[in-house]
Amino acid sequence: MCMKSSYKVLLFLSLSLSLYCASSVHFDIATSQTSEEQDSVCSPIYIAKTVNSTSRGISEANSLPGFHAVKKFDSNGTLVGVWGTKGTGDGQFLHAHGIGTDSKGNVYVSDAERCDIQKFDSNGTFITKWGSLGTGPSKFLEPESIAVDANGNVFVADYGNHYIQKFDSNGKFITMWGTKGKGKSEFNKAWGVAVNSKGDVYVSDQQNPVVQKFDNDGKFITMWGSFGSGNGQFVHLHDVTVDSKDMVYVTDGRNNSRIEKFDSDGNFITKWGSKGSADGQFIENHGIVVDSKGYVYVVDTRNVRIQKFAPNGQFVMKWGSLGCGDNQFLIPHDIAIDSKGYIYVSDSGNVHFREKVKC
Repeated sequence: MCMKSSYKVLLFLSLSLSLYCASSVHFDIATSQTSEEQDSVCSPIYIAKTVNSTSRGISEANSLPGFHAVKKFDSNGTLVGVWGTKGTGDGQFLHAHGIGTDSKGNVYVSDAERCDIQKFDSNGTFITKWGSLGTGPSKFLEPESIAVDANGNVFVADYGNHYIQKFDSNGKFITMWGTKGKGKSEFNKAWGVAVNSKGDVYVSDQQNPVVQKFDNDGKFITMWGSFGSGNGQFVHLHDVTVDSKDMVYVTDGRNNSRIEKFDSDGNFITKWGSKGSADGQFIENHGIVVDSKGYVYVVDTRNVRIQKFAPNGQFVMKWGSLGCGDNQFLIPHDIAIDSKGYIYVSDSGNVHFREKVKC
C-alpha cells in the first residue's frame, strides 16, 4: 500500500517536472540560459533518477560516477593520456570547464563547482592551485575559459561574476575588470577569453552578445556584434580564440551553430557550420582552438566529439563518441593546444545530456 502510494506521488512529481520543462522552452529562449543550466534541471536523466531515487525524493544525479578529467590527444585524435577523478583534492575535479596552456607546456583548468584554477605539467602532474567561491580578487562564481599570454599571465573569464581576472603563472592576483551590464567593459555572463600575439585580450559575452577587445591590463579598445544570424551577429556566444596571425574565431551556438572568423579588429572574414550531427555541423559547439598551421579544432559538445577543420573551414576529420572509454566523452567542454601540437580536452559530467549513459 505504501509502495503504491509513494510510486503515485513520485510519478506525479515526474510528470509535473516534465510539463514544467516543456512549458519553459519559450522562457529559455527569452532568458538564453546556458546548456549547463538547462540540463541540470530538465534532462530526462534527472527525471528518471528522481523517480528511482530514495524515499526522500532527492535526485541521485550528482552522486553518480562519471568523467571528471582532462584528456590529451595528438592532432589526429589519438589518445595520449588522461588525468583526473571526481573530488576536491589536488588533481581532482567536480566540474572541469575552461582549459588553457602556456609556452612551457603547463596546463590550467578551471573548475566551475570548486571555483578554483589548477595548474599541471603537460603529463597531468599537479603543480599548484588558487581561487575560492566568492566575489573579488581571486574569487570565482563560475570560472569558464582560460587564456595565457606570452609572458605567462593567466586570464580567467568568470561567467557568474561577470568579470575577467588576470594572474601571474603561479596564481598571484594582478588585476581585474568588468561589471554586469551591456556597455563597454561590461559583461553579462563572460564565457570565452583569448589573447593575441600583442597581448590584447578578447572576451566573448554570452548574453549581450558581443566580443570585446582590451589591452593586456583591461583597457577597452573596441567591440563588435549584435543579436542575429547575419555576418558578424551572434545568438549564443561560447568561446573565442586567436590564431598565429591574430585572426579571431568564435563559437556561436543554438540556432546559429557555427564558427565565425574575424580580423583582429572585428571585421568579418568567413563563417561555417550549421545545426545538426553531420560532418561540419554542431549541436552546442563550445571550446575552440587553432594550431600553428591554422587548423581549427572545435568541441561539439552535444554530438560528443571533436571536429577538425582546415583554415578555410573545410571539414578534415573528427574523433570521439559517447561512452566510458578513455578516448570517449560524456560532456566535452573546452579545448586547448600546446606548443608541440598536443590537444587537451576537459570532459566533465555524470551522465550525458540526453542519453541514458553513465560511467
